[in-house]
Amino acid sequence: MTPFVVAVTATRNRPRELARLLASLEKVKGFEAAVIVDNGGDPETEKVVINARLKTCYFAPGENLGCGGGLALAEKTALEKFPALTHIWILDDDAVVSPDVLEILLREMQREAADIACPMIVDERGQVGWFPGLLDHEKFDAIRQPQTPAEFVAKCGPEPICFSWSTGVSLLVTRRAIDHLGFHRADFWVRGEDLEFSLRITHRRKGIFVPTTTVQHLPPRETPSTADAEMPRHAAMLQNIAYVSIYLPHGHRILHTIPGNLRRFFRTWPARDWPQAAFAFWRGAILGRPAGYNDKNSFRCQFERLHNSKNVNRIIK
Repeated sequence: MTPFVVAVTATRNRPRELARLLASLEKVKGFEAAVIVDNGGDPETEKVVINARLKTCYFAPGENLGCGGGLALAEKTALEKFPALTHIWILDDDAVVSPDVLEILLREMQREAADIACPMIVDERGQVGWFPGLLDHEKFDAIRQPQTPAEFVAKCGPEPICFSWSTGVSLLVTRRAIDHLGFHRADFWVRGEDLEFSLRITHRRKGIFVPTTTVQHLPPRETPSTADAEMPRHAAMLQNIAYVSIYLPHGHRILHTIPGNLRRFFRTWPARDWPQAAFAFWRGAILGRPAGYNDKNSFRCQFERLHNSKNVNRIIK
């Protein structure tokens, strides 16, 4: 069967980054369409999608669904609008893809009989940035060292490596896996929705990391406002990790990472923020609630009190 690949992304008030992603997708072989969910209902974002030289579907739900909810809506829309779809390509809005990445991922997925695949993620300097949870412990230790993709391949070889979890910068997933195992979870909202999703897929299906092709991750420069928001997002990640690893069968594989994630929070943030981490961990580990759980004290509700979205719902092109 000839692959029919549709990309999906959730975005919010980042038209510059989204325009850069869509421009890079224009050069990709074998790519059919993109579905964009705009959590901010931003006119500039809509304009970017209208001007893209791609077949696109644009949807603004009228509220901030978060990354998890936005991706779930995009995935559902992709299946409804494109019945011939065989693969969904999940991309962060601040990713930049290389022209051959899709071709290589599809080839390796077919060769390895895999249902989910991720490429090498690099930063603006071309260094290895984000990485998945490789099942080969020696190669997992190796990929965490500062290096270029070529240096990693020289040490560990070019062959695909199985993984258990992955970041969501770039994930290619078969329709078969989506149909059987579902969309992203909306109640994770941000930070951890990709962790839960990839663990759920690899619990039942094979996932591979392909080190011979790259996607750049180029987040916008940090501003005072985004820096202020980073600490609660980090706390939300702790809550989601605690929930996933304790309450979900496919998450038990990462239970051992909880102490390291707590230490990372305490090393990163001053003592005045430590109660936030303790509260987040308590909500995830004891109450059994992910960070997007809709109550007045959740991270989601705290965030939504600061931001409002307009209701826009259009199909473009």
